[in-house]
Formats: sequence, structure tokens, C-alpha cells
Amino acid sequence: MAQKDGEKLCCKVTHHENGRTTTRRINSMVVQSVDGRVHLLTKEKLPDSINLYTGDVHSGEHTAEVLLNPKPPVRLRDIPRGWPEGRDLLHVAIGFLMLSGIEFLIDAVRNLLDAARM
Repeated sequence: MAQKDGEKLCCKVTHHENGRTTTRRINSMVVQSVDGRVHLLTKEKLPDSINLYTGDVHSGEHTAEVLLNPKPPVRLRDIPRGWPEGRDLLHVAIGFLMLSGIEFLIDAVRNLLDAARM
């Protein structure tokens, strides 16, 4: 949640670079997420504070990293499956058997009616 500065809501940004520290208050922030979408954060959407550490890169250390709503992991259930699935093939087989059964009953009734006429 953003901090209150009088009547305005703001975010405290502390920037550390090569031993020098600068602190500022910002009222809006533009952030680009991993998928390329751009988000404008203002008022209540601003975070409490942000700390940025930059400077000389040392082996094995991060220089700056800011995360905003990282993507959730992909679940196997969310991946669409190919068609037809086993369920679809089962429905086709049941439909075929039902139509064959109905046709068999119609033929049986015809044969009984033909036998009754003779």
C-alpha cells in the first residue's frame, strides 16, 4: 500500500549507487511485465517502498532486480489436449451401438410383421 504524503499517496524510492544514496517520492510508476505489457501504477496501486541497488557488477551478484506479479507456474491441466480424446471416441462407439440396436429392433419388428401376414 502506498504511503501518505499530506493529501497525496506516494511511493518511497531509495536508489543506492556506488556508495551514494538518493531517496525520492514518486506519485506514479510505469512498469513493463515479462510478457511485454505496460502497467501504470498510481495511488493505491503503488507499493510502500522500492530499493534499487546498482553499481559495479561483482561475479555472482545481481545488480538490480524488480519483480511485479510474476507469472504463475504452468499446470499440466491448463495445456489443451488434442482431439479426439478417449472420451470422444467412447461417445462415438456408444452412439454407433445405439443406432445399430435401434436398426436391429426395426428389422426384428418388420420380420415379425412379415411373418404375421403370411
